[in-house]
Amino acid sequence: MVPESPPMARARSRRALPQNKARYTHPPENRSDDSGWQSDRFKTTVLVNLTAIMERMDEQILPAVYRFLGQSFHASPSQLGLLTLSRALVQALSSPIGGLTGHFYDRVYVTAAGCFIWGTFTGAAALCTTLNQAILCWAVNGLGLALVIPSGQSLIADFYSPATRGKAFGTLYLTGALGGMLGGLYATNVGATKPLGIEGWRFAFLTVALISTIIGGLTLAFAKDPRYAAPTSLEAGPTPKPSRHFAWSDLQLILRLPTFFIIVLQGIVGNIPWSAMVFLTLYFQLMGMSDFAASLVVSIFFGATAVGGLIGGWLGDWAAIHYPNHGRIAVTQFSVALGPIFALLVLKGMPLGGSPGIVALYITVMVTFGLMKSWSAPACNNPVFAEIVPARLRNMVYAFDRCFEGAIAALAAPLVGYMAEHEFGFKGDAARTGDPDEDRHRAIALGGALVWFMALPWICSLALYTGLHFTYPQDRARAALEADAEDTGRRPDDLDLRRLNHGRPSDDGTEAT
Repeated sequence: MVPESPPMARARSRRALPQNKARYTHPPENRSDDSGWQSDRFKTTVLVNLTAIMERMDEQILPAVYRFLGQSFHASPSQLGLLTLSRALVQALSSPIGGLTGHFYDRVYVTAAGCFIWGTFTGAAALCTTLNQAILCWAVNGLGLALVIPSGQSLIADFYSPATRGKAFGTLYLTGALGGMLGGLYATNVGATKPLGIEGWRFAFLTVALISTIIGGLTLAFAKDPRYAAPTSLEAGPTPKPSRHFAWSDLQLILRLPTFFIIVLQGIVGNIPWSAMVFLTLYFQLMGMSDFAASLVVSIFFGATAVGGLIGGWLGDWAAIHYPNHGRIAVTQFSVALGPIFALLVLKGMPLGGSPGIVALYITVMVTFGLMKSWSAPACNNPVFAEIVPARLRNMVYAFDRCFEGAIAALAAPLVGYMAEHEFGFKGDAARTGDPDEDRHRAIALGGALVWFMALPWICSLALYTGLHFTYPQDRARAALEADAEDTGRRPDDLDLRRLNHGRPSDDGTEAT
């Protein structure tokens, strides 16, 4: 009898699987039709990255025009922080809705609907005449963002194998950060003008709303959910058909994973600094930089984090190959450890002012840290999530991650404003007074609050990541055994689990003895 080749054996094994389950830890060989520009994977990946660009742009245009909103609505920093809080809180609490809709229905439709919702209410925010109206519109905007993020991340996880997910998520982080960079640069500089007789910040909101709606239409027309596509569009193997039910046991499976719990817990504290950084543009403006210089420094920082995310994804994949149980975590801990240094140096250790030399100094420091500070999600968090849960639950794990992390981290923006006003002496609206000394004093007050909300959370996040060295190997091994059991029909036992925990990765991505 002629023995079967490995590809034939794997193909026969897959045909025997139930339709609602799929193995995701043993990807097949790459197929030549996956890489062409006409393939479903290519088109969907491009469109998911375009939605990531617009999602981050939509998030960043608001803090980029804080000074102009403060003038229009006569709002203080803490009041402006409520705008960011309303969006982030609704986005976080609505993320399970995004996860459930993506779990039940075509994720392309869910993503397009999110684009249409956030585009509509970003445009509506441009028409508001009071701060309360803007808070309401920006809150509903968060619902649209909540629909897009979990579906986009799970689509990337389904289209790419474990060996390349770090690069895929790094690219997604890169494009999203570029969107934030372009949004901040565009909105801050347009905000100081009156195109077509419209206040600049309103014009910026309207244009971003229009482009977001167009991207939603393109996604609806050309993207494909692999659960509805032919298997040849996948690098990561067959993907389970969408389930029409979501059992309480599925949620329990996610919530009782120690690795999930630790990543979410560190994400709660680790996202606080990024939420607080919405005040960076205002901080640079008050210290004496021009609107263009302030937007340039912040935009270049986000550009550096974009490239840094891609670097982090590559390093995470490399570390996972050589050190499968600890590599991704170590790469991330190095990146997180730089955070407190960054906060103290930028906000306490550098001169204030707006001269070309000072601007160049800030750009140099921000670029250096941006390249090294943005590795966590693409190097560790997102790839690890894809490895520790069944493929059918990926949409939900990304959604609940956003829910738990974002709901608390969203409080950072108004609390920074409150601390700046009540603990460090910030007075008046979030706008320039015309007195350089007074503005510099207000910048120092705002910087003092920012240090607390950046350095301390990053220290806590670094400590929490240490726990993954103990939980991730076991959770990863258990997921690999469960996937293997689906193929073979046998029940994994404790002896198998112990062997996997101490094994090395085999060629197909699982642990071997």
